[in-house]
Amino acid sequence: MQMSHEADTLARALKGDKKLMGSWGEIQLERSLQAAGLERGVHYDAQVRFKSADGDVRLPDFLIRMPDEKHLVLDSKVSLVDYDRALSADTDEARATALDAHVRAIRNHIDDLSRKDYSGLPGIGSPGFVLMFMPIEAAYIEALRHDREIFDYGSRRNVILVAHSTLMPILKTISNLWMIAQSNEQAQALADRAGELYNQVAVVAERLKKLGDSIETVSRQYNHTVTAVAGQQGLHGKVVRFRELSARANRQMVDLQPVSADIESERLSLMTGSVE
Repeated sequence: MQMSHEADTLARALKGDKKLMGSWGEIQLERSLQAAGLERGVHYDAQVRFKSADGDVRLPDFLIRMPDEKHLVLDSKVSLVDYDRALSADTDEARATALDAHVRAIRNHIDDLSRKDYSGLPGIGSPGFVLMFMPIEAAYIEALRHDREIFDYGSRRNVILVAHSTLMPILKTISNLWMIAQSNEQAQALADRAGELYNQVAVVAERLKKLGDSIETVSRQYNHTVTAVAGQQGLHGKVVRFRELSARANRQMVDLQPVSADIESERLSLMTGSVE
């Protein structure tokens, strides 16, 4: 009984208080946004303040951010009074009259959104239309059923009528676009890191190549010098008799051997991984 009483109180409040009714519609709309996996402050913002070219302030209910700096404007419109009269009507005539008023109220909302021209505001990268959200699915369906032209009426004025069931595929698509954009960003970051690592390895390889060339040059010069000193026709052969002639020649002559630098063999070993 208490739940029934509270439901009746809420229904009366929503039908009688336009501000409360608007706030309730915004809450339902944000729930749809969050159900699609979108986060406030990341993928969308509420009541973002804009100024039109003539200086008028515009406050769309929700501004959805999309990749590539694009936006989508969502505005909630709740119309319950005439729909409630249609539900409680005793005759078909009274029901039709109430539904006519219900459709007129929706058309008025469409005209109001069209005049605000959210998609033309500076700073909004909009696709050129606004999504008008009706939080009560049954009221949305009944309006489309009673007036088959109302959707086209809004479309011609760049206002697309949506309810939760028709809005969710759009929001899910936007959520997937963000996931793809994030994956692409991560892949690009990985590619950049891989490029940086490759360049660093290339620099080390260049330095090793220069060091190897220097070692090869030094080794060749060393071997030429050893040959000149220790070879049969070298300096050692010419001075060896001085030891016999001079008592002061008492140091032992070390045995000089050329350095073996089989560069190609060592390079092959490095490439095959056989060097320990």
